[in-house]
Amino acid sequence: MDQDNLMIIEVYVDDIILGSNDDKLSKYFATKIQSEFEMSMLGKLTCFLGLQISQQDKRIFIYQTKYVKEILKNSKWKIASQSLPP
Repeated sequence: MDQDNLMIIEVYVDDIILGSNDDKLSKYFATKIQSEFEMSMLGKLTCFLGLQISQQDKRIFIYQTKYVKEILKNSKWKIASQSLPP
């Protein structure tokens, strides 16, 4: 394993999120932790704590569209059509 590799591990109650720029490192860690704890790998992260996550190429986008729509719905605001920022 290269010293330039990065792994980020986030633990929240009984959820673990891990990310790395090295697939071998990610698989190694997952294998090790699965041997110690009962867990399942769910694949790419798409939603966590109300945040929606989109992974594309070398970018990660985090947004809260569902949350905002729910707030607008509950406050009886009309939901406008989406548009991209300039």
